[in-house]
Amino acid sequence: MKKGVPETKKKRRAREVLRKLVLETGGERCLSCGACVVGCPVADWSDERLDPRRLVRLAQNGLGELIVEMDWIWQCTECGRCNYTCPAGVDLWTLITRARGLVPRDLSPGQIQKTADLHRTVSNNMGLEVEDWLETVEWMGEELGEDLANFELPVEKQGAEYFATINSKLPMYYPADLQDIFKIFHAAGVEWTLADKWWEGTNYAMFTDDEETWEETLRRQAEKVESLGCSKVAYTECGHGYYATLSGYKRFGMEPRFEVFHVVELYARWIREGRLKLDPSRNAGRITLHDPCNAVRKASMAGFTSIAEDARFVLSRVCNEIVEMSPNREANYCCSGGGGALIAGFKKARTHYGRVKVDQIDRTEAERVCTPCVNCYDALDNLARDYERPWRPVHLWKLLADAIVVE
Repeated sequence: MKKGVPETKKKRRAREVLRKLVLETGGERCLSCGACVVGCPVADWSDERLDPRRLVRLAQNGLGELIVEMDWIWQCTECGRCNYTCPAGVDLWTLITRARGLVPRDLSPGQIQKTADLHRTVSNNMGLEVEDWLETVEWMGEELGEDLANFELPVEKQGAEYFATINSKLPMYYPADLQDIFKIFHAAGVEWTLADKWWEGTNYAMFTDDEETWEETLRRQAEKVESLGCSKVAYTECGHGYYATLSGYKRFGMEPRFEVFHVVELYARWIREGRLKLDPSRNAGRITLHDPCNAVRKASMAGFTSIAEDARFVLSRVCNEIVEMSPNREANYCCSGGGGALIAGFKKARTHYGRVKVDQIDRTEAERVCTPCVNCYDALDNLARDYERPWRPVHLWKLLADAIVVE
């Protein structure tokens, strides 16, 4: 990140903004007890010797310019575990996010800001043009239709109940996964649709504190949903996209004319309603569940619906042998790829502090790690390969789609 030293004026602003923010985020209540440090996988990383507790102290002492120049703020996964363990209720991850926002956009590391910019200009993170996107989903839909009677792929369908968001990594790198998603919606017998634009299910602008891009992408997607007349948004298996959407609506005073659900909530609802006939024997082997930080811990702390219990309910219906990680739910450890860390370019750092996650999974002796989040899937897959582990991640939509019995 250190491509140059910010001008004196920018340094002064960093000092003033972060010092003021310490008070706004409850930093004056910090007891220096170290609870945040103990719960933080990133605390022992790097020569900068920065951790959540030192972060507060530097900001309090008017040394915000030092924080802004440190790579540590980008290596942090913003998992929120520091907030969760803090007995004084200090909002540490907001302090880190605001520090990132003080870094000039062209100096943000890796692909975080570039990805956010693509979302704003092309309507999705991977920069897929409308023609390429539609060609991919139609291709996957045609293949699925060969095995699924009466399957029709709805695109731009007016009046559908559900607007399905998609993570753009799928059409770009994992197009076959789209078939699992399509199969679930079809088997549930609900009215749903895809869109030609603004279907992206993530929002990296939240991680660079780029409020302008964050708000515009949210508003453009909301306009798209409302133009199609959909009453519900089914948020794809993505933790930070779900959290960025709900927290963004709150932050920018948005009141869209539709409800937002993480798709795991819908899986659980459709199973309870008897819409899906399932055979758990189709998913053999021991499986454990990884709780995505944004869709579980941070969502719960912000007052949004956590997917922790619904994910466990669904997993219990599609698999026979499940073992819990320890700790789990809101206390779970990050996959090492959150907060934009996966695309920030600090692979050595992620591999180092990802060891906490690796050890946690190893103790379960599971063969597969179910993760209802595309970003977590990639991060866990990287860790498994880097540490030469036999286990591999699997999406919940894959396990659910495989267990569905089609009459």
